[in-house]
Amino acid sequence: MKRLGVLLLALRRTLGAAGMVPPAPEPVSDFAAHAKRVEALAGWALRGRAALTTPQDSGTLAVDWRQVGEAYRIELRAPLGAGSVRLSGDQAGVLLQTSDGEEAFARTPGGLLQAYTGYQLPVEALRYWLLGVPVPDYAADQRFGDEGLLDELEQLGWQIDYRGYGQYGELALPTKIFLRNEDGIDVRVVVQRWELN
Repeated sequence: MKRLGVLLLALRRTLGAAGMVPPAPEPVSDFAAHAKRVEALAGWALRGRAALTTPQDSGTLAVDWRQVGEAYRIELRAPLGAGSVRLSGDQAGVLLQTSDGEEAFARTPGGLLQAYTGYQLPVEALRYWLLGVPVPDYAADQRFGDEGLLDELEQLGWQIDYRGYGQYGELALPTKIFLRNEDGIDVRVVVQRWELN
């Protein structure tokens, strides 16, 4: 029994060192400066899970999002091999590819994603909200927690609640984000891993 306890402790330390359990976020004294540092990231990636609920449907998805400048690749995978969707885009437009071999191109990702998945998500805004900052140059109602980070954000018709943060290098980033809008769309994202470039 003692040997099992030692093994579990070693595994816990290994997983923590690998970044699976990030340290608590460091307090932010100037949120505007923090937001500028986040927006200036040359590239980032997250891996996590999302639970989506609409008035007609609900489900869970694995999410992989990679952003390099204005270019992005978002992969959404349903459980048990039920299918996947990939969005690859930049300022010129976005290509959607499904695991069934379908492809479509559009100028913006939101309508394209809705047409193929039934989910109406503000993809362009999510790029910022997932990082814990508001979309620049749009009105926002912000409420901050004890660490000086966003607790709640209202912007573009969405309510975003930040339920957890972790420290990743010099930046505190969200680990649990709940989003909802007045149309009854509810999205809960749990970030399992952040990668910063």
